[in-house]
Amino acid sequence: MKQRLKRFDRLIKVQQHMHRNAELHLANLHRKENELKNAQDELLETMGEESALHGLFVDVQSRRLKALALEECQTQNAIVQQKAVTLEKALQVKRTEKTHDRLKEQAHHEQERKDLVAVLEAMAGRASTSLP
Repeated sequence: MKQRLKRFDRLIKVQQHMHRNAELHLANLHRKENELKNAQDELLETMGEESALHGLFVDVQSRRLKALALEECQTQNAIVQQKAVTLEKALQVKRTEKTHDRLKEQAHHEQERKDLVAVLEAMAGRASTSLP
């Protein structure tokens, strides 16, 4: 039983680590999404400026803006998928922790039964030796 509890301890630690990694990946995707939005905003600002060379770069800027929008869309899809993965990892941790808690309680009850049996046997042993 102790070995099983130790295995569950290790399993919980691994699953918690995997959950933290999933959360970090999700945070990185959110950061990337914000960076893409900021890059698009900056590009739109530069496209709105008046300058003598403005007309030369409109085509390049519009292609870049389109590429940024496409990458942002892909990042948003990845965020949705990563949220599902992160939630599943969190649920795995919770299920494993509940199982671990049940095993701990079962081990505790088994130990209590063993202790009770030992006390009863000791009392029965003393009672039989004191009879004439």
